[in-house]
Amino acid sequence: MKNLVKILTVLCCICLLIVACDGMNDIQQKYLDESQQVYLGKVDSILSFSGLEKVKLVWYINADPKIETTVIYWNFRQDSLVKPFERIQEGHHGIQKDSVIIENLPEGTYNFELVNKNRYGESSLKSEVRGVSYGDEYRSTLATRPISSVLISDVSAQSSTVRINWGGAPARALGTRVSYKKRSTGEEVIEDVINTVGATTLTDVGNRLGNPDDFVKISSVYALPVGECESPVQNRQDLYFVSSGTRIENTVYEGTPATHTYTYANQDKLLSMMNPEGNLVFNCNRVAELIPAARGTTFSITINNDRTVDVSGAYSIPGFPIFNTESVNSTYNTETGAFTLRYTVISSGGSYTVEETLVPKTTPLEMQVPKPFGDMRAIIPGDNNTTFSDIYYPIERAWDGFTGQNGWLGAAPSPSPSITFDLKRKMKLTRMIIWSFLDGPASIYTFYNVLKFEIWGIAELDESKLSNPSYWADAQGDYTGTFKADWVFLGYYEVERLDHKGAPNQVIINRGQEGNHFIIPESAGPVRYIRFYSRESAPPTLSYSPNCYAIGEFSFFGHEQ
Repeated sequence: MKNLVKILTVLCCICLLIVACDGMNDIQQKYLDESQQVYLGKVDSILSFSGLEKVKLVWYINADPKIETTVIYWNFRQDSLVKPFERIQEGHHGIQKDSVIIENLPEGTYNFELVNKNRYGESSLKSEVRGVSYGDEYRSTLATRPISSVLISDVSAQSSTVRINWGGAPARALGTRVSYKKRSTGEEVIEDVINTVGATTLTDVGNRLGNPDDFVKISSVYALPVGECESPVQNRQDLYFVSSGTRIENTVYEGTPATHTYTYANQDKLLSMMNPEGNLVFNCNRVAELIPAARGTTFSITINNDRTVDVSGAYSIPGFPIFNTESVNSTYNTETGAFTLRYTVISSGGSYTVEETLVPKTTPLEMQVPKPFGDMRAIIPGDNNTTFSDIYYPIERAWDGFTGQNGWLGAAPSPSPSITFDLKRKMKLTRMIIWSFLDGPASIYTFYNVLKFEIWGIAELDESKLSNPSYWADAQGDYTGTFKADWVFLGYYEVERLDHKGAPNQVIINRGQEGNHFIIPESAGPVRYIRFYSRESAPPTLSYSPNCYAIGEFSFFGHEQ
């Protein structure tokens, strides 16, 4: 029995020894197998650079001659790109720079894995880097260079010239990009405006309201680590319309309700649109016939999908609200391009009810005749040339551009006071504004202010007749324009007497600030020299002369010839 136990013990030891030997062989084989695995040099010193929907990766590859490609993975290895590697530096120190731009990357942050490979598919260990791709969210944070003002000229039925006056450039912006299509040819024009340029003039800009082909597109350009990026494009359109209509003023005058009706025509209105989304929304620079762009005015016109029109905003400071009338909608006619607007303005003394028509301006845009005008009194017999006027109220005040208190006071030696001045350029006049002499708010229809007058003009003076009094003679009381064969009759005019219509004092003051507007007949030819005849002035509050007459300021508008 003892021998049997010994034999079994020996057999067990032999079995354990065999199992142990097999385990050691497995471990050795594992390390033998690993010794045959090829490890390529890994990507080193990776940098990432952001761009618009792209990321640029830059890295270094060591001198391992077996590296043939670098594979870039992202999106948890769902996306990849293979970059072939071309060795241009040999030897042990042949460390080489490589790079790739990954395009069409939606905005976001990405984790990139880079692995080098050889032709047998053997790989290096991975290297990682994080990169950011910019998109619309980033672009929305970029500012576009502001516009301080827009001027339109050369308006015709098809196109116009637009001058953009720029505000200050945003910080970090390289410049501003302006693009549009020429109306006559459809050619796309792209203008890159550097930050130091203060104004840009665009020619042949289409003026069809709401037509995307006529939009001016504006954006500012910024540098990115990879490429450039533009701020969100702003679509802009500026159009002139001519308005005519009626403004009914409902006020309380001295405790009694009063209604005053004002009619107007040929009033220029600028409609400006920026970035239409859905309905077209235009800002308008003028409420009814009142002062253009009065401080604090926000007047907008919205064209709805059914071509009805909403108006809203506020007129002037303190901000009298503007809103639709409740009875009849305002409308826009797609065939004629004309608006019929009906709206109400609430004022401190009551309300204005306005109904007006806006028609696209298809004739050349008038310009204001630059000031100062030239004083012709020294060479013209009979013109006002008094020492008193020159000392206290010099004629320059009639064209110094200031329409506030004080102006020019003329004292005539004849029963028909007159004054002649030089526009300094030949003009086909369209309209004029004459402001009253304001020696305080109560003086608009007093203090010798002109109430009735004639305007004459001539293109060139006849040098041989300058000293001949008959050349300047006045046929008193003849308002038909039949005398003075050499001169062009520009019309006989009367100042509207709001005080005779029961208008409140504030309305009269407003009219004094706005000036008296007069349309010059289209039949009038081009003129350079203007001769003004006062036919009736307001009763004086001071007794200087029975032939005194006063002017606050002249302004003339038209087309240079």
